[in-house]
Amino acid sequence: MEHKSWADLPEHVIVSIFSYTSIPTRSKLALVCKSWLDAFKSPFLWHSFTFQFLTPEDFKYEPFLHQHGQYLRSVYIRCNQEDKVNRENACKLIRGLYELEKQRLERLKINFTGENPLFYAGQEFVECLRGIFGSPPTKVETKNVQVLTRLKSVDLRGLPVALNDELLLCLAEHNAETLEYLDIQNASLVCKVTASCILKLVRRCRKLKSLATHYGNITEEILLSFIEEGRSPLSNLSVLCRREEKYGRDISSETWSTVRAKLPNLRVTLYFDLSCPMFKVNAILKPEIPVSYLRLLVQARLVQQVYFATQYYSKTLEKIALSTTNSPELENALLHLSSACNKLNEIHVFQCYVSSETKVKILKMLPNLKKYTLKTKE
Repeated sequence: MEHKSWADLPEHVIVSIFSYTSIPTRSKLALVCKSWLDAFKSPFLWHSFTFQFLTPEDFKYEPFLHQHGQYLRSVYIRCNQEDKVNRENACKLIRGLYELEKQRLERLKINFTGENPLFYAGQEFVECLRGIFGSPPTKVETKNVQVLTRLKSVDLRGLPVALNDELLLCLAEHNAETLEYLDIQNASLVCKVTASCILKLVRRCRKLKSLATHYGNITEEILLSFIEEGRSPLSNLSVLCRREEKYGRDISSETWSTVRAKLPNLRVTLYFDLSCPMFKVNAILKPEIPVSYLRLLVQARLVQQVYFATQYYSKTLEKIALSTTNSPELENALLHLSSACNKLNEIHVFQCYVSSETKVKILKMLPNLKKYTLKTKE
């Protein structure tokens, strides 16, 4: 039998293996043989990269940007924001991205891993993002800057700082032709983004297919903008409902019916957090919403809401998460839900126990569950 070595692996396989390793490890692997060195030099290896700023010693990416930055298409930044040095290094990287001589960045995701320092507003990140969202400098060190692609996906869910209208309008102005995915549903204490800003963004970005934001930023006019002629159909809408939404106007059943008729493949995530009052939960829930993921983390009695979801969302519901109190009525409601919603692949019940008998019945009725949280006392 002919002997095969690691050097005989196809380049795309080597590139795939290298993609799971750090830069220092990749550099060492490149010394093994010529085929591995060729894989190390392949632009495909550098299309996607995760930058980590978890300790003050982590910023070692300047040589990387100089050599491989022109190939970057997807960037994920993880930063422990508790340390000022980490924040400065992360911002330095972002500035480096929009100062690259050749720019191909299409996807950007930022995630904070620690706790925000006291009174931390994160404005330095907002400023850096404005740079990467907007027009790049025409020249960097006397070299012309080429923007070969614009952003398609922006995920700021893990960036708990107050975003503002100016930042998002900058994103819409310079990425209107390409933006398809936007997630600004972060955990900042205050949402400074207004509904008028989201309306302008939606009207500009006609390829937008997925939007995650706060309920106060969604109006009937915005929803109706998504069904205008000549734009890509919206496939995913996620809205987070918090205490400040209790004063806003609710979207009517008629509007949801119109949108659902025009966008039959639309799937909606409704997320109610601990601060959202129950009267607002009941007001926002409408039979006409094509809910695929219902997150009721309000820590209240939710029997009525589970029956409501069973009755009206049985054809679309795929995931449900509840934070509630246990009762025989709740367990009966969960069994009714499991029997009716055959698309369910995740079910989570937090803050309370269910009986072993109920758990067994649910798992039997939903054999295709991918994830579940059903705690029992046994």
